Amino acid sequence: MTTRNRASLSALLLLITVLLGALVSACTADNSGGNTSTTNTSPGGAPRKAPTRKPGPLANQPLEAQAALLGSPLSPGSQLTLTFNLAFDDDALNAFVTQLYTPGSASFHQFLTPEQLVQRFAMPDAQTKQIQAWLTQQGYTQISTDPLHSSIKAQATVQTIQTSLGTQLYTFSLLNQQFYMQNKDPHLPSSIESYIQTIAGLNNLALPDIKPPRQSTHIQQLGQESDCTKYGAKQTLTQQKLAAAYQVDQLYKKDLQGQGTTIGIAEFGDPYDINDVQNYIACTGQSMPSIQNIDVGTPLPPGTGEGEATMDVELIAGLAPKASILVYQTQLQDANNPISQVTSFAQGMLDVFNRVASDHKVQVLSVSYGLGEEMFSTSDQIAINNSLRNLAAEGISVFISSGDCGAYSLRARFPQIAEVSFPGSAPYAISVGGTYLQVGDDLQRSSETVWGGDDGTPVCQNSWGSGGGVSQNSAFTRPGWQAGDGVTTSYNGTTQGVFVRTLPPQTLQAPNGLRQVPDIAAAAYPNISIYYDSAWVRSGGTSAAAPIAAAGTALVDQGLRQSGKSPLGGIPEFYRLANKAGSNQPYTDITQGDNLFYPATKGWDYTTGWGSPNFATILSMES
Repeated sequence: MTTRNRASLSALLLLITVLLGALVSACTADNSGGNTSTTNTSPGGAPRKAPTRKPGPLANQPLEAQAALLGSPLSPGSQLTLTFNLAFDDDALNAFVTQLYTPGSASFHQFLTPEQLVQRFAMPDAQTKQIQAWLTQQGYTQISTDPLHSSIKAQATVQTIQTSLGTQLYTFSLLNQQFYMQNKDPHLPSSIESYIQTIAGLNNLALPDIKPPRQSTHIQQLGQESDCTKYGAKQTLTQQKLAAAYQVDQLYKKDLQGQGTTIGIAEFGDPYDINDVQNYIACTGQSMPSIQNIDVGTPLPPGTGEGEATMDVELIAGLAPKASILVYQTQLQDANNPISQVTSFAQGMLDVFNRVASDHKVQVLSVSYGLGEEMFSTSDQIAINNSLRNLAAEGISVFISSGDCGAYSLRARFPQIAEVSFPGSAPYAISVGGTYLQVGDDLQRSSETVWGGDDGTPVCQNSWGSGGGVSQNSAFTRPGWQAGDGVTTSYNGTTQGVFVRTLPPQTLQAPNGLRQVPDIAAAAYPNISIYYDSAWVRSGGTSAAAPIAAAGTALVDQGLRQSGKSPLGGIPEFYRLANKAGSNQPYTDITQGDNLFYPATKGWDYTTGWGSPNFATILSMES
């Protein structure tokens, strides 16, 4: 090649380079200095800007922590793991989910895959790497982004965290519980602040009380035989009775037992003994289903646990005997050692919900855990609700127990502070309340009322009844789909001295323009036969109601799939069923009983929502 040809070629390459550079600059220029990534696109295929955070706290203190006593500063060398929850395109995603559950819309039940969720609404790679780079510069280690681009987890010393976020971490004590918390809201540099919605892990006040209601005196009465002679003794509810009460047995007649369906169970700090499950299943006369444990974060040590996980797995395995069951397990910090590497409850929920969404293997998810809203920071509640929104966008039904302390999920009634349980109060949860179900040996339902009872104790031991009421989180406005007969019934706590936690305390008002719970209900009174720790026991709680609802819905989804229909999906569908019922009865309306404040009424109410599901009817309405 001659020198002239080489020079001409060089000039041509230079011209092409300049033109390409100009084209790239034109495509990437924006008001934030060129941070738009082309790896994420709008539905039309055009590059879109990175989403930015919505107004709200980055990481605030739980309201309940205001009563805590300040302790000593955390050791600067202690290691903590933080979760930086990334901004999503909230406006676009909220609008999409609304259309997703609006019959007649072009997007109706066009559920997303995880890849579509990331491509259309999540943080692009460029901004994610920018945040990771800043964390590295500050001294954080073990930095990882989850597959949904919903959060970045990173580990650092307390000193690094305090310096990088401009806050201080202290120990606190509240009601004999030790926890840590920041002394003021953190802040981030302007270069990344707009890309991070919230930070989780700066407090660990919330710690679930893993103890479903059961009466230990019944253990001896029901016996410890493993040969099934005591299964169903003392009129306890067996798998057959539960199936008959909620029309699950009618689905069995259609050969709908969960074949080809996968059900998820979330367990936070509570293991189970597979031998207990095997014995329970053997006594139902069924074959053992496929059960797989999935460790999320720190593996959970084996053991019999407190009975929560055992009940969850047994009820789902019994009611959906041919479904595959995935048990998502994560270990939480020890209440006696709150300053540890093990995750907080809020972080554990984020980890599990994001893992379920990115795995995209289950059709339904059962969650039997919760605490009063005020035990969580507003920022953590927002982050967890956003994770539940992602699951709704994927068409995954998430059933969460509404709590076992009636209208008082803070567990104390003097003074009477009404409180709902979170995450059941999250707008994208399907909150499941509790009933007192009685079924005869002829498998006929004899009665079903609200599960509720006053045991006279000042502190709840998970036996006061069905959780329900109104959220006090101003971010949880009542969704448009929460409508129908009974939803606007008013209650005033003046005559009974019932308040909400404000300074000064304000009388409870319902409705208050915010999320109302529960949505539906199922058996919860502790008369359900469970095999736990090598013994037959009576157990229950809304911890039982959630897996019952999840199992029945999984069979409905199986029937819908066989008819070429999409699954039920998220919470709006359950209100649509109620409001289009006509002569159908998708739910058995519970009209008797109360949860220590709210009474059961016709239609929707604050004790059992729409009532208990009739799954065969629901399938016929949707087919």
